[in-house]
Amino acid sequence: MESTRVKINLQSGEIEFEGSEEFVQNQIDNLDSVIKLLSSVKTTAITQRSDIGETEPMETDSETDENTQELNNNNSNGEISVPNSFGEWLHKFKDDINDLEKCLVTAFFEQKNSQQNDFKTREVNNALKEHGIKLTNPSTSLKRLVEKKLLFQTRKNGTVKFMRVSQDGMQLLKSLLR
Repeated sequence: MESTRVKINLQSGEIEFEGSEEFVQNQIDNLDSVIKLLSSVKTTAITQRSDIGETEPMETDSETDENTQELNNNNSNGEISVPNSFGEWLHKFKDDINDLEKCLVTAFFEQKNSQQNDFKTREVNNALKEHGIKLTNPSTSLKRLVEKKLLFQTRKNGTVKFMRVSQDGMQLLKSLLR
């Protein structure tokens, strides 16, 4: 299947669509709503979401308002509040998140439940397995998140790497909230 790609750089506001020709054409037809969305949401969250392979239609203004309201319902300093239950945590996010986003959501949950505020790949793998979420290769997904600067290594103990979600990763998580 052939992929079509369009990139627009409104002076580093960057809008990029990639996917089937039909998908790209739909996005171009809705460019006015995408530009409105760009003005109401931080550009970095949209850029990062498209960078990790998002091929779903962009959010509408009403969905953006819901995300903003959800963020306001969290901690007063803008942090996302993390419940004790992974299932409850996962329910805070949209149903159509991709495998990389699932890894990021799980990594942040594990980080917040850690004494040192970081996590190991094994912890993310185990949490996904425990909840019946099957990913092709969670370790590779986490490596891709590091490459995209959504995660970073905090320390290393022998061969075990400890990581943390970056500020860019936090912005992406906030954009994925229901």
